[in-house]
Amino acid sequence: MFKKFFRRDFVFCVALGANVNSADHWTEYADKEMRGDRSHSELTMTIQTPNWTRELEIESDVEGKSLALSTIQSPAKEKGIRTLRIENNMWNYFPKLKRKVAVSSSMLLASWMGSDFTNDDVLKASSMSEDYSHKFGKDAKVGGQDYKVIENLAKSTSKVMWPRIVTYASKKDCLPRIYEYYDKQGTLRRTLTLDDLKTFDGHKVLTRWEMKPQDDKTKKTVITYKDIKFNTSFKPNHFSQNNLAD
Repeated sequence: MFKKFFRRDFVFCVALGANVNSADHWTEYADKEMRGDRSHSELTMTIQTPNWTRELEIESDVEGKSLALSTIQSPAKEKGIRTLRIENNMWNYFPKLKRKVAVSSSMLLASWMGSDFTNDDVLKASSMSEDYSHKFGKDAKVGGQDYKVIENLAKSTSKVMWPRIVTYASKKDCLPRIYEYYDKQGTLRRTLTLDDLKTFDGHKVLTRWEMKPQDDKTKKTVITYKDIKFNTSFKPNHFSQNNLAD
């Protein structure tokens, strides 16, 4: 069913939406299209506040849904800092201190490198399809664009920070453009906006990600993907604690 309706050569999703009534399929398709089985990415993270702006150049490697390794390439002050994720475990390595630090559950909502993305975002980057149930909400029009609205509700067995996430997926390509994150009280806490669609190795990817906290709209963090290689491979020990200090 999934492969039958979600082909790489389709242009519009409106007709597909009439045939595929499962929000799970939309979520799975977006994950497969934008993440693939494995990837090597070069990206820029720009952190903006009213008083200062800071930019990081990062290389990110991902394999499957449980392995990820990010390395900061610049500026010089942070060069070589690495973040490793294996399943539900996460470590940061600081080369100047020659120290590896495990990220505890109490640190999950802490900012990653001073950005508006958290340690939990890095740790749970691939958990949407496993940790949440999905259902369609009422279609919406935002900025003149038509969206399929997907309600993502945390499963009772899931240990996640956000009990409810709302996705606005474009009817033109089935890919998400907006994520809204709600806390346990049902309050909107932050919004992630995706745009600038590009193609890498046959995969359609939104290359500009802008995270804005709801309680301080003077701040934002923008991730810009400069290059992504999906046709790549990694050494057997690439995603390991022994490799953190290399």
